[in-house]
Amino acid sequence: MKRAVLILVFTVLNLAASTILNLNVKEYKNRLDLIINFDLPFEGKIEKGKDTDRIVIHLSDAEILSPWQKKLDNPVVYQIDVLPSTNNGVDIVFYVTHPLKLSAYRPRNDGGYSLILSLKIPPEALEKRGIKWLDTLLWIVLILAVLVGGLLLFKLWQKYTKPTKTKKIVVEHPQKNEFSIKFEKRLDGKNKIALISFKGIDYLVLTGANNVLLGKYKEGEILTQEDFENVIQTQNFEEAIKEQTQQEEDEFFTTIEEYKRKASGNL
Repeated sequence: MKRAVLILVFTVLNLAASTILNLNVKEYKNRLDLIINFDLPFEGKIEKGKDTDRIVIHLSDAEILSPWQKKLDNPVVYQIDVLPSTNNGVDIVFYVTHPLKLSAYRPRNDGGYSLILSLKIPPEALEKRGIKWLDTLLWIVLILAVLVGGLLLFKLWQKYTKPTKTKKIVVEHPQKNEFSIKFEKRLDGKNKIALISFKGIDYLVLTGANNVLLGKYKEGEILTQEDFENVIQTQNFEEAIKEQTQQEEDEFFTTIEEYKRKASGNL
């Protein structure tokens, strides 16, 4: 009895169709392979159908649990469909743009668990593919040339049609950049002491009841309020007034008087 059951199970297993577990596509320069892997060794028949834009392969004694589809970025074979056949088995459809030669074989030492369907791409199809790529490239170059030419024409049109803008020229008073007050300090109700920059030189001056030049400094020697206070501490105002040589400083004090008349405040 046990022996009969074993024989029955063995017979059922042999009669069972091979189920497709997975499919892989490999693309080469002159061919395309569809690799089919089964759960049981495939012992069915391989039948090829005829069509103008498709290659249809029917696998008998095989099954697939759900339809499978693969779209390819290949101008010769652009799509593969694998689906259950209406006549039992599995149908494999290659969508092609050129007549191709198909061959089927099993890998060595595989035991029938795999099947490879190989589509050979002839040289004329590769040449046509190259021509199509060249045509595409030429179209791209032409479109870019048109776009660049259009952009250049638009720039020229803008250049010669837009209204000319009047440039505003600001002329500064010559004394504006030459004359500036850096620091100042009031000594009493009538007099101030100030550090004035004039033509790149810093002048320490006493202004008010008397206009007295106390000292000259290179620009940058007195940089802070603290420097200014320290310089003031070293001055002898009475002695400076006595030793004043107005004749040597006519240009400088003339500038100060001119500034005092035009400025909004007084020194």
